[in-house]
Amino acid sequence: AEDACGGTMRGSSGIISSPNFPNEYHNNADCTWTIVAEPGDTISLIFTDFQMEEKYDYLEVEGSEPPTIWLSGMNIPPPVISNKNWLRLHFVTDSNHRYRGFSAHYQG
Repeated sequence: AEDACGGTMRGSSGIISSPNFPNEYHNNADCTWTIVAEPGDTISLIFTDFQMEEKYDYLEVEGSEPPTIWLSGMNIPPPVISNKNWLRLHFVTDSNHRYRGFSAHYQG
């Protein structure tokens, strides 16, 4: 499917970006990525691009401190560091405006 997105990412580093990036993401997207590092390792997530419709489209990050971080709007968020060997990213958009979305580099 053209709007298939998400999945499990393994390995010490890589890039996660919203569907279609750097073009506009789709409406009504619902994507979940899980980044898994070696046991005992933590993961850093560094955003390089971030543009979403404030409040309506968001990226939810789980596995860090605080346990759930909600990211939205036009500003590049600060890096997220996991407190375990995984991070889960949940990207959700509504049926309205579309933007570039996000791109982030992760490192285990």
